[in-house]
Amino acid sequence: MSPLPPSGRLRTLSLATLANSVGAGLWLTGAALYLTRVVGLSAVQVGAGLSVAGLVGLTASVPLGGLADRRDPRTLRAVLQVLQAAVAAAYLLVGSFPMFLVVAVLELLLTSGNLAVRAALVAAVAGPQGRVHAFATLRAVANLGIALGAGLAGFALAADTHLAYQILVAGNAASYLVSAALLLRLPAFPPPPHPATAAALRRGRPLHNGRFLAVSGASAVLALHQTVLTLVVPLWAVTLVAAPPPVVSAVLLTNTLLTVLLAVRLSRGADAAAPAARKMRRAGLVLAAAMLLYAATATLPTASAVTLLLVATVVYTVGDLWHSTAGAGLAYDLAPPDAVGAYQGADGMLAGLARAVAPALLTLVVLDGGVPGWLAVGGLFAVVGLAIPALTRWALATRPGCSSMVGVTDQQSIITIRPGGPDDAATVLRLLDGATAWLAARGRTGQWGTEPASTDPRRIAQADGWASGGGLHLAMRDDRPVGALVVGAASDDVPPATEPELYVRLLVTDREHAGLGIGARLLEYAAELARSRGLGLLRVDCYGGDDRALVRFYERCSFTTTDSFTVARPGRDPWPGQFLVRRLG
Repeated sequence: MSPLPPSGRLRTLSLATLANSVGAGLWLTGAALYLTRVVGLSAVQVGAGLSVAGLVGLTASVPLGGLADRRDPRTLRAVLQVLQAAVAAAYLLVGSFPMFLVVAVLELLLTSGNLAVRAALVAAVAGPQGRVHAFATLRAVANLGIALGAGLAGFALAADTHLAYQILVAGNAASYLVSAALLLRLPAFPPPPHPATAAALRRGRPLHNGRFLAVSGASAVLALHQTVLTLVVPLWAVTLVAAPPPVVSAVLLTNTLLTVLLAVRLSRGADAAAPAARKMRRAGLVLAAAMLLYAATATLPTASAVTLLLVATVVYTVGDLWHSTAGAGLAYDLAPPDAVGAYQGADGMLAGLARAVAPALLTLVVLDGGVPGWLAVGGLFAVVGLAIPALTRWALATRPGCSSMVGVTDQQSIITIRPGGPDDAATVLRLLDGATAWLAARGRTGQWGTEPASTDPRRIAQADGWASGGGLHLAMRDDRPVGALVVGAASDDVPPATEPELYVRLLVTDREHAGLGIGARLLEYAAELARSRGLGLLRVDCYGGDDRALVRFYERCSFTTTDSFTVARPGRDPWPGQFLVRRLG
């Protein structure tokens, strides 16, 4: 039931997030009372100051995200956490509105930029196939931490003294330092060198990519639903449904618990843009259904209305989780591999703008408009959700294919390929062991199980055959093998081709070097080998189970699916496979 993942890098990142979010829960719960009762600001001053600071803070998203693409995101985030600790502690010195505004602007500049840096760090820790799963894990952990922090803040609110509120401020500042210390337990993730070509500079400017902004902007419109739950539903429940105030806590607690329990489970199948867009469409429709349920509470007796509020919140939470993971999948997969941070910053900036306008817009439409207002919001969510797959296809239409991935163009000099030989069998086994462990850590045991290849006599013999058969090629970064490709004739159990072909027998890469386009580079090398031999067909088979992420990778590399197949395994479920072909011009 714990949202914390198994021991490893993601667990370390999760613990850093937990520490930080406990502090956030302390501050979010007590900030308004601290600023009004201790500092002496009016509620209007607090609201206006936070609105101005929030809008100014959005300007840091893209620059700091871009910096994370050019620097180690782990170190950069740790530095930002230390700076945030200092700014959080500075609230103890605030005694006037101008001073509050300065501190709030600094706080939200750092917060906004740090979210983009965190997204880049998640991508570095988890790799292309695990980053959406990691994003969902961190969301579940953050919700748990905020709930814990809010619970602890309740003691300070009950005491209602200056000292109690000051302890909340200090606790929030300390949480940033604990989080920074935990982040430094991660290894460094220095980015590979990127040549400063015109193409690379254009890729790193997400605000010039209209197609990406269209998809991200549509996701930001759906992000209005966050204000529905935290602001509109509480006011609606208490003022128009006449529900007792504790019902608001029950609604928010329902959302928090379901998020902790379901965030990771509902994140599956959003690693690539196309399936993420389909999940976003479902999110829009489910959120629209939740708006209709909230609207229906207006016509019911109080007891029935309270029950329906909770049911609507369950439906809402499913849509919320689908939206967040699909949004992450789209923002990651539509971003160039060497500009992930900058693109996450642009995505976060658009979502921040939506959050800025949401309170005024939604309270006007729903609280003043009543049931028709709910219907209008639900209709907006449904229309936007239905439009996102088409927008995504439009964005993908101009995305570089496999042959233009970063590992094949800008980083051509980083990844080189050499022929393998009999002495390289151990290298193949090492790469297989690493990939198996990486998959197993993410619960993806269907492809290669959990046992290392280097302890399996069948796999050892297979690696020896590949290494001595003349078809092994190794991708090298400096002097280190980071990927292996085996090509040749298809094995006897593969349906024969109708024309001369080259068959990809093995493709495996080092997960510690994810994001360099190693697999793409090796597949292009296989295509070059086939052309040099006068062959017009490249074929491969791969694991076709789970969310078919591996199949989608080959499809992005210009392969087309043909037949599916299964391999019988005594005492176990059949192994699902997929054949793919690529015709070479």
